[in-house]
This record gives sequence, C-alpha cells and structure tokens, in this order.
Amino acid sequence: MKILSISILLAATAATAVAHPVAFEGAYQLMFGTAGSVQTFEIYRSYSPRAAVGLHAMRFDGEDDEYFAGIQHNWLLKRWNLPSAQANIYAGLGAGLAGEHGYGVSPAGIGFFRADYETRRVFTAIDAKWVESFDISRGVFSATAGIAPYKAEFDQLNTWLMLQLEHVTGMENTLDIILKVRFFKGPYFLELGSTLEGKPVVNFMIHF
Repeated sequence: MKILSISILLAATAATAVAHPVAFEGAYQLMFGTAGSVQTFEIYRSYSPRAAVGLHAMRFDGEDDEYFAGIQHNWLLKRWNLPSAQANIYAGLGAGLAGEHGYGVSPAGIGFFRADYETRRVFTAIDAKWVESFDISRGVFSATAGIAPYKAEFDQLNTWLMLQLEHVTGMENTLDIILKVRFFKGPYFLELGSTLEGKPVVNFMIHF
C-alpha cells in the first residue's frame, strides 16, 4: 500500500521536469552537480508536502577557492495546479560555515528563491541563491527555459532541451550561457551539457 501511495503521488507530478526543493511527505531528495564555476551537494527530507530540511554544500571555483556548508530549510510557498500545467514558488533559509581555502571559516547564512512554470512541453524557471559571511558574499542568479521534443508518460524517458543563463556575483565571467539536455524517468533526474566556454554541466537528482 505504501508503494502504491508513493506511485500515485509521483504520477500526480508527472508534468514536472525539475528538481524541486520540496517533494512529497516522507521523501528524501539527493542532488549534486556542477555548472560553470559552482558545484553543489544537497540532501533534504520533506517532512510535509510543503517543507523540507537538510544539508547544503557549495563550492565556488574561482580565483579564490570558496565554499559553504550548512543546514537549510525549504518551503513551498505557493502551488498552482492548472488543467495542463503547474506553477510553484519556493524559498529557503539556512545557516552554516563559509570560508576560503587556507584561510579558515566563519559563520554564514544562505537564502534562495525559486519560481517555475511548466507543462509537458514547456518549462521556465528563475532562481536566486546567495551566501553571506564576514569574508564571502556570493550570489547565483539564473533563468532557464526548455522544450520537450515529445510528450512522454511518467514511466517513460522524458527529454528536455534547455537554455540557461547564469550569473555568479564576484566571479571572473559575468554571465554563463549553458546548453544542456535534461532526462528524467520516475524518481531519477539527470542533466548533461556545457557552457559556451566549454565548462561541463552535470546535475543529478533522485527522490527516495
């Protein structure tokens, strides 16, 4: 019965094609990836359909090797379930430690905001994430759009062609243009791509 209930919940979100920061109640979300100059690792547990808590680590690969690690809480602020589409607004706050390689660490905070709209053929999203400490101030801002070349059911392989614009404050490159292909099937999610400068983009997620 539990497996059946989870399957029904997953099927209800079949139109979604993105790694949401809050999943169904009782689920775990494991996410890691690299895009441009930022690497991330996140693991959360959704203790309700609208809230999740877990660990978030980030590394900024620039002139100074900077990193953040801490505890983060995510909220689903609003969801619109439309006849053939879905829209969501998320926010999150966290606290931990940030530092530069070889220079120690200091207390830090992290916050994020996300809004997305998606159908089975079109996807759009904006994201804002920032890390603040005594020595480090970094923001990651992105806008993403994608299309699905074909409609697939949830138990089939879904494919998306994506364009992402990403800006990391304080880094050498002012704007990364990212081309990537997104695949998902059931609880598995994978993105493969590259920036125009040739930096690899790999993102992976699983719900369990």
